[in-house]
Amino acid sequence: MTSADGSIGQLAARGAAWTFGATAGARVAALAGIAVLARILAPDDFGLVAFALVFIVYTETIGDLGTGAALIHWKDREQDAARVTFWVNLAMGALWFLAMMAMAPFIAAFFRNPEAEPVLRALAWTFPIKALGNTHDALLQRRLKFRARALPDLVQAISKMLVAVPLALLGFGAWSLVWGQLVSLALWTGLLWVMLPWWPGLRPPLDMLRPMLRYGRGIISVNMLAAVVHHADLVIVGRMLGAAALGFYQLAYKIPEMTVVLLVRVASRVVFPAFSRLNALGGVTALRTGYLAALRYVALLAVPAAVGLSVLAEPAVLTVFGPAWAPSVPILRALALYMGLRAIGTNAGDLLKATGRPGTLALLALGKAVLLVPVLCLVGPLGAAAVATSLAAATAAFTMVDLLVACRLTGLTARDLARSLRPAAVGSVAMVPVLAAWSWAASEMAPAVHLVGGVAFGGTVYAVVVHLHDPDVLRAIRASLGLGGEPMAAPTRITEVAR
Repeated sequence: MTSADGSIGQLAARGAAWTFGATAGARVAALAGIAVLARILAPDDFGLVAFALVFIVYTETIGDLGTGAALIHWKDREQDAARVTFWVNLAMGALWFLAMMAMAPFIAAFFRNPEAEPVLRALAWTFPIKALGNTHDALLQRRLKFRARALPDLVQAISKMLVAVPLALLGFGAWSLVWGQLVSLALWTGLLWVMLPWWPGLRPPLDMLRPMLRYGRGIISVNMLAAVVHHADLVIVGRMLGAAALGFYQLAYKIPEMTVVLLVRVASRVVFPAFSRLNALGGVTALRTGYLAALRYVALLAVPAAVGLSVLAEPAVLTVFGPAWAPSVPILRALALYMGLRAIGTNAGDLLKATGRPGTLALLALGKAVLLVPVLCLVGPLGAAAVATSLAAATAAFTMVDLLVACRLTGLTARDLARSLRPAAVGSVAMVPVLAAWSWAASEMAPAVHLVGGVAFGGTVYAVVVHLHDPDVLRAIRASLGLGGEPMAAPTRITEVAR
């Protein structure tokens, strides 16, 4: 591996560590707040706000017309690209604000819940507020300055709960969640301007608008279709089963979101800009090594988290949310596995974006959406757990496709992928019978004891088995973070090619 590749690898690894630390802290704070809110608010309250958040997720996929991703990918004229991104964000933030205000009654009617209309109008303010911070966030990602991004993300999560919990205790119901969302997002935007005191100027370079929008066009397609694939389940549950069912589904989603999805988001935020740098400096050869390293270490964390959470779903739900949320348990079992499978496949999309192939990524996402949505619609009347189970099964097939695409793009073989995934797979398989035995023994214990003991026993077994199977893995991780040891290496055949 060249020195430039190694430098980017270390920057990416340190960025991942900072992003993971900040995001993990934010998720722990958020989960603690939700655990309190779950004992105050009803499932309908969470479902009511979820109606609005589903719409926001879909509109944000178009949000900046792909200019944020274009800014991260752009090879030169960074300041000009940033100015274009800022003004496009500002214009689109205003447009989506007005659109959501006008469409609020129709969205509420779609979900058959008129009480959602004022909530939708209030949450429309998220678009202009977030638009003011998106460019600063993209610039920090482009420069791999993930340490500077850590504080805004952490403050956003903590402030949301600090606002929402007191309001919920005062009887504000669903509106406590609304105000928590708006206040925390405003703080996130303000802190980004503090961490990166960049000003856009009044005259964006119009000659860059068209090429950036051309690149962004592919990103928009990818994001829209990815939103369909990743959030169609929420729409279907909300539309077919109502606010209470969506509340149970959303809170079941929260636990893997705080654990497994955390790894997916951290990986994508760090890996995409790192892959873009590697592609510019070393081409396909550098990308081979970078992709295998990313796949290996994402799997080492995401696979055991998903498997363990699926086995320990019941004590996790009862401990975090309380017995009133027991209907979320079967949903969580399936969603945890879905998140683990999604984590394994996610970096293939980063490869395609980094090599300037968003159109190919869009076609893949279209194929997934065409297959997934009808299946979820068919199983929707069977209940939220059936939707989650079907989502996990479909994602298993989609992940295989993602890995095949990565192989074709980089020249990797199935054996190369197997070497990267083997430590996580072996450790997770060894962990399952231990967790099953512990769950049987702890069935009469308090849910918190059951959960803590399962995490301790399962984590210990997993760590020991991975170390015995691959003694160099901890040393390689330490080296990647700049803590000493030998440099991180991909499987031997790829390392030799890179050299």
